[in-house]
Amino acid sequence: MSTTYHHSFKSWVPRWLMVLTILLTLVPITAVLGIYIGGMDSAMSYYAADSYDIKFSIIMFYVGIASAFSLEKTISTKFATKPYFTMSCILFILVNLILYNTQNLTILIVFRFLNGMLTLVFVGTLFNLIFQQFHSQRSRVLSYAFLYGTMFGSIPLSYIVDAVLFSNYNFNILFILIIFSCLPGFVLLFVCLKKEVELRKEKTRIKDKVDWVSFVLYAAALTTVTYILCYGQYYNWFKSLHIILTTITFVISLLLFVFRQLKLETPYVDLSIYKYRNFRIGMLMLVAFYITKGDTSVSFGFFANGLNLDVYHKSYVMIINGIGVIFGALLTARFILAGVRIRLIWLTGFASFLFFHIYMIFILGNQAEILDIILPLFFQGFGNGILIVSIVIFYATGVPSEIGFYASVTGVSYRCFTFTLSMALVTFMGLRQGSMHYNNFAEDIVITNPATVLRLQNYNETLLSHGASKLQASAGARKMLGKAVGVQSNLLFARDYYMYLSCFIIFVMLGIALIPHFHYQLRKISDKLTPI
Repeated sequence: MSTTYHHSFKSWVPRWLMVLTILLTLVPITAVLGIYIGGMDSAMSYYAADSYDIKFSIIMFYVGIASAFSLEKTISTKFATKPYFTMSCILFILVNLILYNTQNLTILIVFRFLNGMLTLVFVGTLFNLIFQQFHSQRSRVLSYAFLYGTMFGSIPLSYIVDAVLFSNYNFNILFILIIFSCLPGFVLLFVCLKKEVELRKEKTRIKDKVDWVSFVLYAAALTTVTYILCYGQYYNWFKSLHIILTTITFVISLLLFVFRQLKLETPYVDLSIYKYRNFRIGMLMLVAFYITKGDTSVSFGFFANGLNLDVYHKSYVMIINGIGVIFGALLTARFILAGVRIRLIWLTGFASFLFFHIYMIFILGNQAEILDIILPLFFQGFGNGILIVSIVIFYATGVPSEIGFYASVTGVSYRCFTFTLSMALVTFMGLRQGSMHYNNFAEDIVITNPATVLRLQNYNETLLSHGASKLQASAGARKMLGKAVGVQSNLLFARDYYMYLSCFIIFVMLGIALIPHFHYQLRKISDKLTPI
């Protein structure tokens, strides 16, 4: 069976070196986002910002990727692959050097957007190289499994770096780490690729103009809608004129973008993809996936408060999550190549999520240990690997190949939107459920309550035994009681979050299992009612 893996690499490069080069380039680029999220507290301190600002800078990285897909494709056709890649590497290093030398929050947000745009160059290059490593009949499935398995699987590994990095250095050291971690892959890729390599097939449209207007409108629409989701809770949603004006800007930007695409001969995003049923289903599944995937910060709160894990031990246990992602991605590729029905694959993925959420509900109310969270973390990663690979392959192949690129572009935009939606959901539920439980505890915990008196006495005696004065022990006991109430409120919020998402997952699974059957029965009824 012939292979194509030497089409882009020089003839002296062995197969193992090709795979190593791809991994050395891909893993640092994808893992750094996990490090970035893990350094939230350090970033807040370094930039004198609150959590909403840092979350928005994370989102802007995704917006840069999602909005620039078509722009980058057009620009890349005007250059040879190797010089274009080299120029992008230089710009990438310069952007990160600027980020290293600034504490300005606005510069952080703007340059994180530029970082997202530049990341597109590397991901596009690597995806084409991965595509060439497999036989043509299997290349798309295996390429998606390799790409997304590496991307999602490497994020848990980044928590180890996070534990070491932000315990000893300021947040800006992250950008130096990005440069030095990516350089080996960049250099190896430059050395191993052929001089005349061309990874972009669309050279017939080299005279196409760069559609800056569509790019600006698309970026504006994505930025404003994610801004609303990120800051909505902070500004009290539509009670704030600020959010109302941002919403108006979003609607205007989106409408102008849609009208422009309908009139352009060569659209920035071909909206005809929405005519295809499988693409629409794929987008719905993508939204359901990101909502049920949830935010690991809920689990991390339990790890810190319920299991008393520090950042080092937390990073170690998350490795099992990465193993689950890789295993799920590889198994999904095997299932798809074997012709297993996509509905069964999706049900398996969501069942893994359901197991994770239900299991977490039970251990939240008990004295859990580290071994208790190994199995659910594996299944959460397993579900991630299964669903992201199967859903992306489903919607990418659900449209004709000539507009398949636009399906990928739109899919990335939906991932950006639903990633932000998931963060907003966790924030909203955290504030709502956490405050509700805290207030309920406050009503029960009064100074005349015997249980409260006993707990305060225990705290007081503990502090006195450690050398505190009576005044210090009395004040400290009240603080310790308040902290205990806060911890318990957060645990109850986590329980509520997992419970609500479990109900949603069951609803999604029922839809996957039953709606095709209902559709089939409705078609039979329609055939009987329609005269021949």
